[in-house]
Amino acid sequence: MAVFYLRPMPAQEDKSLLAPSPALSVVKGPAGLAFVPLAAAKRSGLIVYGGPRVPPEAYAYLARAAAEAGYTSVLASMPLDFAILSPAQVVKAAEAYPEVARWVIAGHSLGGAAAASFVVSKAAAKAPRAASGLLLLASYPGKGADLSTKSLPVVTVSASRDALTSPSELAAARSRLPAGSRSVEISGGNHAQFGEYGPQSGDGLAEIPGPTQRRAVVEEALALLDRVEAGIEK
Repeated sequence: MAVFYLRPMPAQEDKSLLAPSPALSVVKGPAGLAFVPLAAAKRSGLIVYGGPRVPPEAYAYLARAAAEAGYTSVLASMPLDFAILSPAQVVKAAEAYPEVARWVIAGHSLGGAAAASFVVSKAAAKAPRAASGLLLLASYPGKGADLSTKSLPVVTVSASRDALTSPSELAAARSRLPAGSRSVEISGGNHAQFGEYGPQSGDGLAEIPGPTQRRAVVEEALALLDRVEAGIEK
């Protein structure tokens, strides 16, 4: 039974998303697969913590879109594809790309819970630029990760047909988010369509195409990155 639970989900990303281009390089680094702008790079970056058993490449759409907008982006490589086993992976990204002044962590499902746990950890206190924004995709901070006193911007993106992260769970966790946190629901979206790995057991049936849902995610991610970027002293 444990072997089945640990079996990775099949990534179904467009392979072209992983190819370098004249505008960006795609390189394997200590923190994961990095998408690095080759010119006019901005001073903020994005790291993506995937859902449990989901290969990092399933979120290539998000990292590439951010890199094309000028933001260095990393698809975090996690032990057994469980972000909760290495929540401080963003510290490796910060060390590998010292030119990035601030990092936004995007976390899907338990990846978001892992990101939230990092924000309140001692590791984050020692590396303050490693958590300057948080994008929670079908996710919320656990009871041990109270972010309510933190000053970082947080955006929660949910989906109306998500049967794996319930509205009641999101509502119960709202008090653990910083004041002024943004909450967005994608009408017709479900849990699995935040990534590209196919249907997920127990999930609701989406009423919109996957690309439509993921475009909405990209819009929220870029808006958050732009906000963090604007807060950096020039």
